[in-house]
Amino acid sequence: MMTTVCDDDDDRFEFSSEDREMEARRLKMYSDKALKIGLPVDQMFINHPAFSDALAALDRIFQLSTKVDMPHGMRLIGSSGTGKTSLLKYFQRSLPKSSLFAEGLGAIYVRVPMNVSTPYLVSRLLRIYGYPFRRVTWDAMEQRITVLLEAIRQKGTQLIMFDEAHNLAPMPGRKKSSQEEGTSPTDFIRLLMDEALIGTVFSGINALEGFAELDQALASRVVGCHRLDLFKYDATWIGLLRGFVQQSNQFDIHVLLEKEVSLKLFKVTEGNLRSLKRLLTEIVLVAVDSGAAKAEIFHIQKAYSLIYGAASLKENPFGPVSA
Repeated sequence: MMTTVCDDDDDRFEFSSEDREMEARRLKMYSDKALKIGLPVDQMFINHPAFSDALAALDRIFQLSTKVDMPHGMRLIGSSGTGKTSLLKYFQRSLPKSSLFAEGLGAIYVRVPMNVSTPYLVSRLLRIYGYPFRRVTWDAMEQRITVLLEAIRQKGTQLIMFDEAHNLAPMPGRKKSSQEEGTSPTDFIRLLMDEALIGTVFSGINALEGFAELDQALASRVVGCHRLDLFKYDATWIGLLRGFVQQSNQFDIHVLLEKEVSLKLFKVTEGNLRSLKRLLTEIVLVAVDSGAAKAEIFHIQKAYSLIYGAASLKENPFGPVSA
């Protein structure tokens, strides 16, 4: 069953350079009214079956992490643009206020950059807790980790979500000691799990399938695995579009549910959730700025052209844009 999930918080975790460029263009091109109605489309969360299953797994780990001695963790695997970061966003933001943890710190999010080091992870986590250590050196590592563990306990954090976790693999050319020992960053994460009794989530692309090859000891603690895949053109895809239509209560986008439109949207986006959101946002921006009462096929034509460009090798599947 497909349901919708609402979220009024428009703060964002991460932007790609492409997203930043598009954001700047939209702010320059569209009216304030169009931006107010259109941009929230990108922040919608649609609770499809795989999203719901992974969300339930996150909640289970969150609830159990500090109550049992055995470490709990899971992997969230999927291609780029399948909604992994959106799921982590939603889970963090939807946590209710509680006396058990400080507001905003019940579950924390960390993006793992390429060539990540243990000092980077330690300093990044400390900054989340308000410590001004911009740089952690190896000779101060033990002291800083002690401060971090105390902060986790004091603030009641129960879950750390590592996004882009495939970057925990060692850099090319740098050989790790063994599968049993893992790498310095994975050893540090094992320490967090064991000492702070904190749950962990590792989100990333398909490279996370070989988690045991990265660190067997960590893999033995992180036994859960969920996937967010590209959508197929089936009832789930139609339910996804229906979810966007239902959540878009400021503007009518029922045109998405026309069979020919829904099929073309699928083919254009190839079932990628990020690509779909990008196009739907542009459709609403174009339609609102034109003064229309609802989205029509010619708004989709123009939105496609704006996103993919006039020089795109792909013919506009929704038809030529009127001059």
